[in-house]
Amino acid sequence: MCGIMGYYCFGNTLPDKEKITTMFILLESRGRDASGFAFISDQNLIVHKAALRSTELVKSDEWEKLAFPKAMIFHTRMKTQGTEKNNANNHPLFNKEGLCIVNNGMIHNDREIFGKNKRDAEVDSEAILAVLSAKSKGDKIKRVFDKLEGSFSFAVLDKYNPDTLILVKKDNPLELYFDVKYEILYFCSEREIMREALGLKTLTVRGFALGEGDYHHYTMENNHSLIINKDGVESYKKYSPRRRDYMLDDYCLKFTQREVEEMIVECPYYNASSGKGIS
Repeated sequence: MCGIMGYYCFGNTLPDKEKITTMFILLESRGRDASGFAFISDQNLIVHKAALRSTELVKSDEWEKLAFPKAMIFHTRMKTQGTEKNNANNHPLFNKEGLCIVNNGMIHNDREIFGKNKRDAEVDSEAILAVLSAKSKGDKIKRVFDKLEGSFSFAVLDKYNPDTLILVKKDNPLELYFDVKYEILYFCSEREIMREALGLKTLTVRGFALGEGDYHHYTMENNHSLIINKDGVESYKKYSPRRRDYMLDDYCLKFTQREVEEMIVECPYYNASSGKGIS
């Protein structure tokens, strides 16, 4: 489990730095092995990350002197694959194509994606960057769902498209708040982290909930991408993910194909048409 968060300003008002600092600190509950943040400034991609908790990173000179940009992405890491001592494994991850991501999830087929090609680090989330950066025509988000196996929720900044923020969700949480007064979109792995950091309370009149003032909450639907630019929502699209039942795959390695087929037909707890177990 890792944590991601960030914001995007449509207008001229920037977020309260104290509230973003609080949000980043609270996000530490989802990962304490490393933390980092990234943004684009004057057509340059700026990334700060270290094998430090976010409570320590916000004490750094880089954070204290930072003037907030129009958009930022953040990450707190709980390591799974790749040591945090190699800073290349820590998020945000970026590449020479100018893409930068923060991801919460686990990609199971990253070795398949890279094959014999050299990779910058050891972390499985690198596969997301590799697929997004592939030089081929078509919908690059669709390629992610077509090629990657596992669960993920990630945010993308692009040095060459600095006004665009991409959010993608598959099987991992991603919550949104839009501040209609100041025209700022916030996103985070957990709604309650945003509520606490932004100081939100549900307003009620005579027992009727009226919402949370100027803030409007949205939960991203699963298997969707959200692309926003300076004008607002550019697209909100659903995808069909690549699926594999890993428990069944590991079990079936012991048997011939014919034996596997017989087991699938006979097993009352397995739906062969969907590839899922039935609970």
